[in-house]
Amino acid sequence: MKNSRKLMAGLGLAAGTYVLAAGFIAFSVPGAEVQQQGADSAGHAQDHGHSHDHGHSHVDAAQAEQLTGPFGAHGDRHPQAPGFASAADGLTERRRRSMSALSGHFRAISATVLSDAGGEDMIRIHADALAALGGQIDKLFKVASPAPEGEKGALAAIWEEQERFAQYTAAFATESARFAQTAREGGDMVNGLHDLRYYCVACHADFRQR
Repeated sequence: MKNSRKLMAGLGLAAGTYVLAAGFIAFSVPGAEVQQQGADSAGHAQDHGHSHDHGHSHVDAAQAEQLTGPFGAHGDRHPQAPGFASAADGLTERRRRSMSALSGHFRAISATVLSDAGGEDMIRIHADALAALGGQIDKLFKVASPAPEGEKGALAAIWEEQERFAQYTAAFATESARFAQTAREGGDMVNGLHDLRYYCVACHADFRQR
C-alpha cells in the first residue's frame, strides 16, 4: 500500500479523482495516451470536485423546519424542496446527487491510498458502492434534461447521440465492476483508480458542459 501511495503521488493524482461522473469510452486506449489524458485533466478534476452547488437554500432560524427525535428537537435550516416543476427537474436533482455520491466514494478510496490516515478496511465498501452506482448511470438520463445554455451540467448531445453515450455508460459500468473486483482481491489499486478515472474524464469531455 505504501509503494502504491508513492507511485500515486508520482503520477500527480493522475490515478485518482472523481468521477463523478458519468464516464466512459467503450474502446481501449494505449496506456501512455491514457496516462497523459489523466495528467492533463488532473487540475480540472480537482477544481470540479469543489464546484458543485449543494442545493441548500438557507432560511433564518425562525423559519427552520422543526424535526423531533430521540436526541431532542432540532431546526433544519436547509429545508427540502416541496416538489419539482417537472420530471426533468426532479431527475436532474437526482442525477446530480447520485453523481456526487459516486464521486465521494471514489475520493474516499483515493484519500486512503494517498495517506497514512487508514481506511483500508473500508475500501471494499466504497468500491462496491461505486460499482452499484456505476451500473445504474444510464437510468439517470432517461428523461431529457440538458443544462441551460452557459450553465454546468449535461449537454443535449447525451439525448441526441444516445447510442454513442450508451457506449460511455456501459464502459464505466464494466470498469467500475472490475475495480470492485480488484479491491476484493487486493489487486493494483493505483492502476485501477487510473483506469476508472479515465472513463469519467472522457465522458465529461464529450457530454458535459463545464
